[in-house]
Amino acid sequence: MDAPFMPGQSPSLGARRALLLMVTTAAAEGFSDKVYRLSKRELRQGHESNDRIGALVDEVISIRFQIPGLSSRGRAAIIKAHLFEEITEETDEGNSAWIEFEFSHRARVLFGASEVYAVLNRTAVLAFDGKYAITLYQLGCLYSGRRDPTIRLTVPELRTRLGVPEGRYSDWAQIRRFVLGSAKEEVDHLAHFQLSIREHREGRKVVAVTLGFWRKDDPSIDAAVDELDRSKVGRKARRTGTVKQAETRAANIYKELTDSLPGLDVDKIPEL
Repeated sequence: MDAPFMPGQSPSLGARRALLLMVTTAAAEGFSDKVYRLSKRELRQGHESNDRIGALVDEVISIRFQIPGLSSRGRAAIIKAHLFEEITEETDEGNSAWIEFEFSHRARVLFGASEVYAVLNRTAVLAFDGKYAITLYQLGCLYSGRRDPTIRLTVPELRTRLGVPEGRYSDWAQIRRFVLGSAKEEVDHLAHFQLSIREHREGRKVVAVTLGFWRKDDPSIDAAVDELDRSKVGRKARRTGTVKQAETRAANIYKELTDSLPGLDVDKIPEL
């Protein structure tokens, strides 16, 4: 089971990354009732100093979730809860400093019910550049191994699940372009599954979508793993194909040059 954000919540990319790192840390030990630790160095996600850690911790501890459940007398209910009992941040600014965190009982039960968090790729978690992409990756890890790897959501449910701010992207065309568009590109590039998006309409209005998380074939999975091992520098260009286009143009120029000078020793011309 996954934990949808509360309506109106829209954590930053940094907070979503930090939360998944904390969840995977606890998942490795079966979500035991204990205090876990992460270094500030890992949490700062490439920044040179720890000056943003305090604000990041403030944002993470404010994240709440809601799930359907039962009341104490067995009636259908919505359960709303915080994820953490507490988070303790060491004030030391060195690389050896860490934060300690303890999940709430509800969160441990919720996350512990799914094996997906123990197998989340930490490298992939740190690789995503879009906050909606990282949440779609989390959702895809939950569904991609199922017999039916799809989930149907109304548009309001989709907004809540992805943490789209209230009042932002009010029509479907904006959601499709600014929320799902670049996020799908990132997921398709870096994940072990491919994302499909199918619209459901009533008349001309899109009222729901079905998200599908389809496992890639082995060569495509290998390509995604290789990309995760590469530097982030140039990743967007590789994803959009502009690097390949540039290499092709350079090869064409080189060929035109050598073809136009038939008497030239091409072995002495450096490749472009």
